[in-house]
Amino acid sequence: MKRFIAILMLTVATISISAQQNQQTLIVYEVNGKVTSFNNRSKEVPVEKKQYFSLKDRIKIPENGFIKLLDREQQKMYTLRNKCQGRISALIESQKQAGKSLTKQYFAYVLRSLTRSDTDPIYNTGLTTGTYRNDADSLLCDIDSLQTVVDSLQNVIITLTTDSVKTK
Repeated sequence: MKRFIAILMLTVATISISAQQNQQTLIVYEVNGKVTSFNNRSKEVPVEKKQYFSLKDRIKIPENGFIKLLDREQQKMYTLRNKCQGRISALIESQKQAGKSLTKQYFAYVLRSLTRSDTDPIYNTGLTTGTYRNDADSLLCDIDSLQTVVDSLQNVIITLTTDSVKTK
């Protein structure tokens, strides 16, 4: 009898584990605004990057907010926008252009970016610096001005070679 109960418990545990594995999981890739999810007691909890959800979970997105979710199984990224609330599956269906298929390479890159720990925290926050020059970029100047520069450099080279020959 004890053996039967042990086998029964093991079978139930195996079935529940496989049922959890079959449930589609989504990973939060990016969050903007005060996006919240609802826990078991219907209390709102802020959503954070790298958090896991299923399609059955409920979220609330404020106006001008968005959330990007990654689906590992289908290699898709879902972007849910604007003021809405409900189950993730229903929100994906209501926002027709929410899902985008990703190539294997890009999906691998995105997943690596979530798990990388070698980047500086300032890099992750998006803090950057920039400089401003009040002159034309050398790559964007017109051909005539480039030709003028080339001609003047050729003149300098000719002058240097003739002067060095005269001094000997």
